[in-house]
Amino acid sequence: MQTVLDVAFTSRLSQSLVVADGAAREMWKQGRLDLHGSLMDVDGIAIAVRGNQNASARRRAEVALSLATPLSESAGESYSRAAFHYLGFQQPELQHRFTDANGFIGRADFWWPPSSGRRGVVGEFDGKGKYLDAELRNGATPEEVLYKEKLREDRIRALGFGFVRWGWPHVENPERLRRKLLQGGLSPARDAGRIPWNLPRPG
Repeated sequence: MQTVLDVAFTSRLSQSLVVADGAAREMWKQGRLDLHGSLMDVDGIAIAVRGNQNASARRRAEVALSLATPLSESAGESYSRAAFHYLGFQQPELQHRFTDANGFIGRADFWWPPSSGRRGVVGEFDGKGKYLDAELRNGATPEEVLYKEKLREDRIRALGFGFVRWGWPHVENPERLRRKLLQGGLSPARDAGRIPWNLPRPG
């Protein structure tokens, strides 16, 4: 856990959130963290963070460790959530399950429920692995995976919800992601200009 703290104190949010989410997943598997908990809930973490004398480092760590969750399933999802924070958008629900009259549709990476006259919006991070990694495809061809994704998206859209997809080029350049989210019907919850750190390119 010391490594997680060191990264949270010294790294950009996108980098530290990848590490913190990974730690949260492992702690959940070990029964040390609730599925909907964050690392700031873990004994000793909040004390260690608040004991740091550098205000900027303390703030970076508080944000990263508060956002960390076992529900984030990939680096792309972690980078996306860092981007939402950087851009001032509300943090969505993760791994939300959708059903329709025909039964279970699937889980979505991100879900912004309807709010203040806004329809619900589904977000999906599309990494190459979903289509190119044979293990992730479970024996299906890339074309079959793409077709199933299209059917799933159509069923979710039929429920009346917005749907937004993005990939690494959008989290590399948060302005591109911001435009995607705005087009999908989302609005920033706060002024993004107050966030003092930038997103690095994924390594």
